[in-house]
Amino acid sequence: MNPELIAGPVDPRRAKLAGRAAEQIVADVVELGWPVGHVLGSETELLERYGVSRAVLREAIRLVEHQRVARMRRGTGGGLVVDEPDVDAVIGPAVIYLLRVGANLDEIFDTRIVLEELVAEIASQRAGEADIEQIRATLEQESTGTISNYRLLHEQLAQMTANPILELFVETFSRLTDFHFRDPAALPAEIDDEVHRAHDRIARAILANNPGLARERMRQHLRAEAEFIRSQPTTVQHLDPAVALAGALGDKRGEALARQIFTEILTSGAAPGFFIGSEATLMEQHDASRAVVREAIRILEYHQVAITRRGPGGGLFVTEPDISALADIISIYLRRRGVKVRHIIQLRTGLELAVVERAAEALRTGGRDARVVEDALRAEAEHGMALAFGHGEDFHTMLGSLTGNRALQLVHRVTMRLGWLFFNHLAADDPRVRNLSESLPDTAGPAHQGIADALIAGDTELAVMRMRAHMIETVDGRG
Repeated sequence: MNPELIAGPVDPRRAKLAGRAAEQIVADVVELGWPVGHVLGSETELLERYGVSRAVLREAIRLVEHQRVARMRRGTGGGLVVDEPDVDAVIGPAVIYLLRVGANLDEIFDTRIVLEELVAEIASQRAGEADIEQIRATLEQESTGTISNYRLLHEQLAQMTANPILELFVETFSRLTDFHFRDPAALPAEIDDEVHRAHDRIARAILANNPGLARERMRQHLRAEAEFIRSQPTTVQHLDPAVALAGALGDKRGEALARQIFTEILTSGAAPGFFIGSEATLMEQHDASRAVVREAIRILEYHQVAITRRGPGGGLFVTEPDISALADIISIYLRRRGVKVRHIIQLRTGLELAVVERAAEALRTGGRDARVVEDALRAEAEHGMALAFGHGEDFHTMLGSLTGNRALQLVHRVTMRLGWLFFNHLAADDPRVRNLSESLPDTAGPAHQGIADALIAGDTELAVMRMRAHMIETVDGRG
C-alpha cells in the first residue's frame, strides 16, 4: 500500500485509544477512495501502522465493523477488508440518538416537511424526460386503488435531486414516522385514492418544472398526513424503544446486550451520571462472558449512551447524548455516497431559512431567552468561528437549538459538520479557501449580528431576508 495515500494522524486528544484507531481506519478508507473489497492489511500490519496494542486494535476493528466501514476476514488472504456501508448502519444510530433526546412525532413531521418541500423544489428544477416514465409508472400503479408502498413516490423524488444528504434524511424520517404509527387496520378504505390524488398533484407540478407549486402541494400533502396520523388512537408521540430498536444494533450477542441495556436506560429514565454497573456486575446480571460485555460497552460508548470510568467507584455510567458523535457517523456514510460541496450548499441554504424562521417564532412568543443569541455572538468573537462550532456555541448551532426541534437540529448539525469537513479539506490545498477562512470573521460576523438584531427586535421577515443574503454571500465566497 502506498503510504502517501494514507491520511494524516487523527488528533490524539480525541476519544480513547480504540476510538482514535477506528477514526484513523475510517480516514484511511476515505482517503483511498473507499475501495470496497480492498484489504487494508493483516492484523500484524495494522498493529505496526497504528501503533496500538492487539487488544486496542481488536476493539477498533469491532467499531469499524459496526459502522460497516470494514470487516475482518479470516484465513489465507485475509485481513481488514473495506466494506460497503448501508443506510441501516446510519438510521439505527439516528433512532438511538432521537430516542435519547426524546424527539416526538410533531418534531419528526416538522422536519419531514422542511426536507420534502426542498426535495419537491429541487426535483422540479431537475426533472427531465428520463424522469417522466418512472413517475408516470408509479402513478399508474397507484391509480389501480391498491398502494403497496406509500413512500415510493417520495423516495423517487428524493433520488431525482441527486443529493445523497436529502435521500438519506428523507428515508430516515419516513421510517421514523412508521415507528409512530403502525396500524394498517386503522387506514380508511378511501386512503389509497386520497394519497394517489395528492401524489398526482405533486408530480404534475414537478414535471411541469414549477418549484413553488411543487413545494406548496408537498406541504399540503404532508400536513394532511400528519393530521391523520395524530388523530389515530394507536399513534404515539414518543417512540417505543422495543419497536424502534428492533435490529438497530445488530444481532450478535454483544450488540443484543447493548440494545437490552440501552432499552433499560430509556425505560427507567436514567439520567446522565446514573451508575449502570461494573463489568463484573453486568456479566452476572446478563449471564454474559467478559468479551460479550466489553463489546456491548464499546457499542454503548460509541453511541454516546454510556461511558466507562476507571478506578475506585468506577464502572459504566449513563452519559449525555452527543449530537457530534452521530454527525460523524452520518458523515462517514455520506462521504462514501459521494457527497459534494454543492449538495451541502443546496441543503444548507434551505435549512437555514427554515431554522431562522422557527427560531424567530420561539423568541417572539417568549419560548426562548434572547440572551442565548448574544452569547453565541460573543463566543464567536472571543474564540473564533471554528472553535465555537466545535463546542456547539456558534451562531448557527444556537439558532438550531432555538427551534426546539431536536430532529431538525440533527439534520442542521450534520449538514454544518459536513460543510466544515469539506471547508477544512479545501483550505489545506487551496490558498483562496485559506484566505476565505481567515476573512470569515470579517464577513460572517456582521451578517450574524444583523440577523441577531432582527431576531431580538421580533422581525421574522427581516431575519429571514438577512439569512438568505448571508447564505448567498457565503456560497458566492466559496464558489
